[in-house]
Amino acid sequence: MSKGIYASSLSQISDLLYSIKNEEQMAWFLEDILTPQEVVEIAERIDLCRQLLQGKTQRVVAQELGISVTTVNRWARILKFGTWATKEILA
Repeated sequence: MSKGIYASSLSQISDLLYSIKNEEQMAWFLEDILTPQEVVEIAERIDLCRQLLQGKTQRVVAQELGISVTTVNRWARILKFGTWATKEILA
């Protein structure tokens, strides 16, 4: 995938999400565009990140959520080296 396509797609999604007027509209929109499994997976990622930000160890988070340490390690790297936004939003 080219960087141009990625950047354009990310901008399109960001603009659309920013235009959503309230929580109810957001919930209905997400229910329409995501599968039930995607909703659960995104919620799990949010929970995983919040637990890491609270200072829980990667092993504890993996055990509590019933997921692999490798998955938790990936998100720990994102929190450490990714953009500031994830940490700010989930803190």
